[in-house]
Amino acid sequence: MRRNLTAWLLRGLAVVVLTTVVALWVLVQPLSEPPHPTPTLVLSKVEGPVLSEESTLTPVLSKVAGPTTTFPPTPSSTPTATPTPTPACTETTGSVEQQVYYSPIAGGEEPYRIYRPPCYDQTDHRYPVLYLLHGWPYEAAHWDGLGVEEAADAGIKDGTLPPFIIVQPQGFERLYINTSGGDHSFEGQVLNDLIPHVEATYRTQTEREGRAIGGISRGGVWALEIGFRNPDVFAAVGAHSPALSVNLAPPVYDPFHLLTDPDIPTLRIYLDAGDADWALESTQALHEALDEQGIFHELVVHPGGHAAGTWSANVAEYLAFYTAGWSASDAPP
Repeated sequence: MRRNLTAWLLRGLAVVVLTTVVALWVLVQPLSEPPHPTPTLVLSKVEGPVLSEESTLTPVLSKVAGPTTTFPPTPSSTPTATPTPTPACTETTGSVEQQVYYSPIAGGEEPYRIYRPPCYDQTDHRYPVLYLLHGWPYEAAHWDGLGVEEAADAGIKDGTLPPFIIVQPQGFERLYINTSGGDHSFEGQVLNDLIPHVEATYRTQTEREGRAIGGISRGGVWALEIGFRNPDVFAAVGAHSPALSVNLAPPVYDPFHLLTDPDIPTLRIYLDAGDADWALESTQALHEALDEQGIFHELVVHPGGHAAGTWSANVAEYLAFYTAGWSASDAPP
């Protein structure tokens, strides 16, 4: 009996010890905390982030209230271009071209010679124009043979003449000799065909004040007839040894009969002939007729006859007359 009691006590003691050990083991273990969900930042229309306890979220960008600082653009400096000075023209002689224009009145292409002043191609300036008509039976180069282009170069170079253009048209017998005036004559050819062509092709002054016309012998008669009938087109007219004594024009085209036009006094008029010139008598007669009408003009009698020597010796004087109305302001800067 005693043995059985002892056995039961030992068993009870063992249970107590085991229970105590288990209890102590449990007590020394750390308590595990429940897992926390991972917060995800969501930006919305509030003044700060809001944490949402969603298991899987995607950030969304939206307008967040608050002041926005805007910085002005930094000004950039643009370099100022240095203007390139236009080089001064060094040309001392003009250029000469042989050209043609179409004339319905003549029925085909007609030749002419044109002198352009020095530096014409280096400016955009517009120039006054002198129309010079040749004597008969000479051609367009008649004035060139008298030295007109060299005289122009010299006068422009030394400043006594402004830069200007010279046009020397060719006249052929059918119109130049066998007509006296009007639209179907050499007058019409000059006014309706030549001048429009020149002014469309070259940089010319297109006002009356920028045009002058002159001629020698038969060309002198044409210059008077065209100028006197068209004082609204030309500002100056010159006639050098004009062949008035052999001019058989009807009154409507005759320079003597045209002097009654009230606009003739607006023209500058120059007449000259040689003292041994067969054209002197009729030239002086026109001078007297101009005086009777009270029309201001110039008459000069030079030494010489009806010959190239007389005209070439006075070419510089002729050009000084034609260009007198064209001031230095007509020259390009």
